[in-house]
Amino acid sequence: MVARKTTPLMLVILTLVVAASVSGYASVGDSALAQDATKPAESTIEQHALGNNTTVDSVTGTMTIRMERPGETQTMEAKTWQRPPDHVRYEYTDGPAAGDVMVSNGSSFWMYNETTNTARHLRLTGENAEQIQNLTKVFQQLSDEFTAEYQGEATVSGQETYKVRLQPKNESLQQMMRNQTVWLDQDNWFPVKTQVTTAIGNDTATTTMTYSNLTYNASIPDDRFTFTPPADAKVIDVGLPETTTYSSIETAQKSVDFTIREPTSIPGDYSLKEVSVTTSNGNASVSLMYSNGSESMIVSQSPTSRTIAGGQDVSIAGNSGTYTTIGEQKTVQWSDDEYSYSVSGPLSKASLIETAESIYC
Repeated sequence: MVARKTTPLMLVILTLVVAASVSGYASVGDSALAQDATKPAESTIEQHALGNNTTVDSVTGTMTIRMERPGETQTMEAKTWQRPPDHVRYEYTDGPAAGDVMVSNGSSFWMYNETTNTARHLRLTGENAEQIQNLTKVFQQLSDEFTAEYQGEATVSGQETYKVRLQPKNESLQQMMRNQTVWLDQDNWFPVKTQVTTAIGNDTATTTMTYSNLTYNASIPDDRFTFTPPADAKVIDVGLPETTTYSSIETAQKSVDFTIREPTSIPGDYSLKEVSVTTSNGNASVSLMYSNGSESMIVSQSPTSRTIAGGQDVSIAGNSGTYTTIGEQKTVQWSDDEYSYSVSGPLSKASLIETAESIYC
């Protein structure tokens, strides 16, 4: 077993485009990890899986994403062009995203939705650069909590691969990330296939991403990684979330245009430690962090009403909500006519509901 060094593959899949735009593939910096004519040691294979290392200069082919939930299966297919570390293009040809395009050239990231004729544009430089770097660091820190286990060889899309299972060290994280497996091309360490099973409450989902029709190291022109929206498309400049921390609700209140609601009943040994306001594209949400010195409880509020799916059904002051558990962490979520809320912490279901309902007192 070896410790995971870079972005977990689960996060790569769930945030596929962001991961490709921000971090890309790392090159092999240690000659001891370089591929040779003989089969590498299992520890070397595991290290490549953890590091998401590949020796290719470019990749073209077809990417198929299959998402499975109980009673529901969804498949998407896209043509893909990739030039590590930060040039990528996906043109979706089949499934619910057919017609959509996602493109990054390292400085700009475009997401085009053909159905709504809307193009979202995120600048990866300038004022957003520092936030992107911080996001990458967060992924890398989380990645240190993974191990890898070699599981043999397999043929995928005509490529001979090494199969490796990735596992969180943290027991609570293990309950959420039930399975992470990667199949690496034996010649260049490219992840020909990845599969992730996640579980949040009663909601279990398996996502499998498979590449086919692969061509390595082909010349890809620069204009493949540019995007010009249709003349009549709605273009939206997307901003990254910004978070500011305050020492009290009174000071935080001045930065939002809605009333911050504070619970009147909290566990006896917890007290308010800080208030965070996160703003994204002009929308703000608030999180109140309570602590007893060793554990924390978070109460969050957002001025948008949304449907909450997954978990056990609960009622919060007459409003429909859900209760979910991930290891020691439990969460109650609900919405009323104005806001969406959540209360999370290593507390009993009854304590979380009591705290949640006290927001209305």
